[in-house]
Amino acid sequence: MDKGLRTILAVGVARVSMAATTVVENCNLLSQNNVIVAQASKRSRINKAVSIMQDNYDDKAKVYYDKENDVIAIKPTDEDFEEAVLAVMNGEASKSDWKDLTDSIDDLSETIHDKLHIKTPVAIVNPENPDKVLYASYDGSSMYDVMDDNN
Repeated sequence: MDKGLRTILAVGVARVSMAATTVVENCNLLSQNNVIVAQASKRSRINKAVSIMQDNYDDKAKVYYDKENDVIAIKPTDEDFEEAVLAVMNGEASKSDWKDLTDSIDDLSETIHDKLHIKTPVAIVNPENPDKVLYASYDGSSMYDVMDDNN
């Protein structure tokens, strides 16, 4: 894998890590203010998580809730991030770089499950066809990985 692709995947990992950290920090603030997160509606909790994640991904990816499939989707929008994710889909990326990104998605899904009580998977979707999931995680565990199909 070329150095540029590794850099782009590393940026994706960093943004996921920041999103997970921000979710935890906001949950801690909610607890400190005696707001019971579990009492909030599922939709409002999902909206909060999506908003936090979108702020962290900034212009690198669009984060949204796909109600039809009940998944929080991360769709790369930055050209370099798109190319890096497509390289994974096409079997051109290293397994270790992809594992770093998917581990971060697992951490994020576990955080929103444990801290916000959101029982919804988090997925990276194909930037060219958002109906195609490339990786999905629920409560910190992989549900689907396109790299498994590439072997």
